Amino acid sequence: MSGPSLIANRRFAESTRLRLQLVFARASEALAETHQGQAAEFVRRLKSRLSVEEALERYFHDVNVPVALEETVRARALISLAGLIESAPRQEPRATAWSSLRPDQLLVALRRRVQHIEETNLECRLAASMSEEAVAATHVRMALETAEVLVEEATPDEAIMHYVRIFNLASIDAQVVFRSALAQWAELHPLPGEAKAFVRPEFPSTSLTKPRLEVRGRPEFGLRVMV
Repeated sequence: MSGPSLIANRRFAESTRLRLQLVFARASEALAETHQGQAAEFVRRLKSRLSVEEALERYFHDVNVPVALEETVRARALISLAGLIESAPRQEPRATAWSSLRPDQLLVALRRRVQHIEETNLECRLAASMSEEAVAATHVRMALETAEVLVEEATPDEAIMHYVRIFNLASIDAQVVFRSALAQWAELHPLPGEAKAFVRPEFPSTSLTKPRLEVRGRPEFGLRVMV
């Protein structure tokens, strides 16, 4: 979970360093919880096509789970799937007597098998996409917390990139998290004059006072290129 950072060499105050460690610890726990929930949902969605063990293996293959969290996620997912595992009927494996089939029957069986595999792969891709979106949302939320902690010592883009580097996100995931977090930061911290409140009173009255929208300026962005 370590990696180079644009602001890693800056000397933060001790209180800031401790707050960063707290945010990163909370982020690790939040990621473990997100992956656990998504892995369980992945298994439930594929239960008619894959066994619990096969579905879990497929989840770890299709979704980028940090190596340090794999065992934790697997254990938590299995615990949450206890009811599904215990209620699953026990079936003895049966060997398919391919040699006893006629050529036309063999061809039909092979086509069905290929179709089943293709449909299963599609379901896995759909379920994995949902999981990756949930994981990205967790990263964005924790990246924004990192930016809040460093608001006095780094620009928001530097702080968000610091989070991305610390968690060693893959290139595509890093771009998604970086842009989403930066966009949300911009929405939460509009520049002066960007946001205005327009209130239309139901009845004309000179005594009505218009509510004020308190606007908080956002720091200038310092990072120009993300490598």
